[in-house]
Amino acid sequence: MNIVLLLAHSIEEYDQLRLLSGLGYNVFSIGGYIDPAHPHDTKRPALPDVPYHPELHAAVDAMGTPDNLRFAKERIPDAVLDWADTIICHHYEHTWLVPQWDRLRSKRVIWRTVGQSVAGNEQMMAPLRDDGLQIVRYSPKERNIPGYAGEDALIRFYKDPDEWHGWTGESAQVLNITQQLRQRDPYTNWAFWEAATQGLHRVPAGPGSEEIGGTGEVSLPVMKQLLRQLRCYLYTGTQPASYTLGLIEAMMTGIPTVSIGPSHMTIFPYGPLLFEGHEITEAGHDSAAVAGMRLQTLLSDWDAAREMSIAQRAVAIEMFGMAKIGAEWRAFLG
Repeated sequence: MNIVLLLAHSIEEYDQLRLLSGLGYNVFSIGGYIDPAHPHDTKRPALPDVPYHPELHAAVDAMGTPDNLRFAKERIPDAVLDWADTIICHHYEHTWLVPQWDRLRSKRVIWRTVGQSVAGNEQMMAPLRDDGLQIVRYSPKERNIPGYAGEDALIRFYKDPDEWHGWTGESAQVLNITQQLRQRDPYTNWAFWEAATQGLHRVPAGPGSEEIGGTGEVSLPVMKQLLRQLRCYLYTGTQPASYTLGLIEAMMTGIPTVSIGPSHMTIFPYGPLLFEGHEITEAGHDSAAVAGMRLQTLLSDWDAAREMSIAQRAVAIEMFGMAKIGAEWRAFLG
């Protein structure tokens, strides 16, 4: 099966290429991994083992626009469309799916939700689903979105336990990894982080975190090392997502993770019904003060931290492990 990916999220692009190619599918991504061995984005490493399709890459380059990758998603080159059996698209449906639907509808087209769907997206997708579009959900909580357009499968994100592991927790500090945590508030719930970690040894990481005393942007190896060495993690979520890849990476690594509670997800009126992070961690708190006390316990009680690490990593492998999610994609794609 030949699969074309139109993905809006570079980390998810890395994950999907790695997973689908490993399952034996022939995959071509119009994005930062258009040449898997030489990615445009440094957030994730090269994928030299993923097959490269120079003729399809050339068809994108031949479009001759200032931004061929963007334009090729908005109008897939004929050569790429002829090659494709299946197209998997992220949430830019208003520019990638709807305007070129008449060209795509003869193919198997899958809308893969990734935590950005709101009522307007659902309403836009409903007519396309009636016309053959398939929808793969990432969270059961999406069913609470008004105008929910339905689903053909529920397949969560995945992480490879062989890649994300090795928590040691020797540094008694609280970690959070979020892009622009302070700058994107309230969508990132920075105020909860600030209140819950006040007075604790804390390390915000990621682009923009240098403005709030953090590390700034770090490389993937450094990010993994932080997840392994620091004692615990405070997950603040993003709105309107049920959960993010960062939560899975933390839990899969084994760092004890405390989550914000759903009552803070109020930017969208159905936000509290959409959020799932507190259920996945089983250590969720609506009160920043209570979350802070839980973190303080983990910082001071090594046995409690180790016990939580073991339990949460087991949950992560059960829910998001590569073997489980790979089997679900294989069953759905055929």
